[in-house]
Amino acid sequence: MPNPTVDIMSTGRGGSIYYREGGNTAVFDWEFAASPTIAVIFGPTAQVWDLRYPWAAGRQAEIFDFVGADVVRQKASDAGFDVDLDGGTISLIANLYVVRSPAFDRFVASIVPISGQWRDDEMYDVAAIHDMTVGERRLLIDLLTGRDMTWREVEALAVIDTPAARAAVDAASKHHLSIDTRLAAAEVMHRQGCMPDLDAFLARQLRNLAYPANGLTRALRLAERHPTAAVKQALLWASYNCTECAPHCANLLLSLAGVGKDRSDVDLQPLLIKLGMHNSSFDRDAAFAELCRLVAMQLDPSAGD
Repeated sequence: MPNPTVDIMSTGRGGSIYYREGGNTAVFDWEFAASPTIAVIFGPTAQVWDLRYPWAAGRQAEIFDFVGADVVRQKASDAGFDVDLDGGTISLIANLYVVRSPAFDRFVASIVPISGQWRDDEMYDVAAIHDMTVGERRLLIDLLTGRDMTWREVEALAVIDTPAARAAVDAASKHHLSIDTRLAAAEVMHRQGCMPDLDAFLARQLRNLAYPANGLTRALRLAERHPTAAVKQALLWASYNCTECAPHCANLLLSLAGVGKDRSDVDLQPLLIKLGMHNSSFDRDAAFAELCRLVAMQLDPSAGD
């Protein structure tokens, strides 16, 4: 999908705005307003957005933020914007923020509006944040917190590193759906000295792992860096759970215990395969007992309390 564009048309004291994304278009109207509001942009309300634009269902906030930021970039560099999703409006307000810099424009240009389009290694142009003004960073916090919070938003907020940005990262550490987002936020907070007990937090997330796509890679990387007793016990717990993540957690636990590093060691692949969720409970129980013997650990049921 090509990058989205925002086209602004004027007719007297108002006009139309077209948000284009590939072959799809969302239409907004706008008109000048009384000070301190420069103009008001009118779009579909939250109640009708999904019905009117099914190709952008669930993305009203994301697109409203993009339209507001791009209109500011094009036409009102000394303004800010405020979004009312229920009412379907974007208000451009004078003198809220300072003049937009090229750095701000670079950051806006790096935004991929459809989260599924991000490449695994792709993220915002966080380097541009260092060249932004204080006001622009404040505006950026509003834009980032209005999107679905992922590790990308967390990393950008970490670079902004103001009290408001830190509060947003703290909120991300409590994300109700994504273990990966929670861990990304916890990693930033630990770096900032705001989460000294990272191992306890990490252990809770490890015990909740179910699907590799929901944070397994980050969880294992952090566990390898912080192999405390609590983390190892959580890895053992995750190895016991009948999930797709169990063999991966067991593999790291074996590595931390120094098992399987020498060529003379027994081949551990059959054991790891038996810990997979699609094997019989008999095979899994036998494999888990062998894992406990190899790492010299026993499962502590109270560790999950």
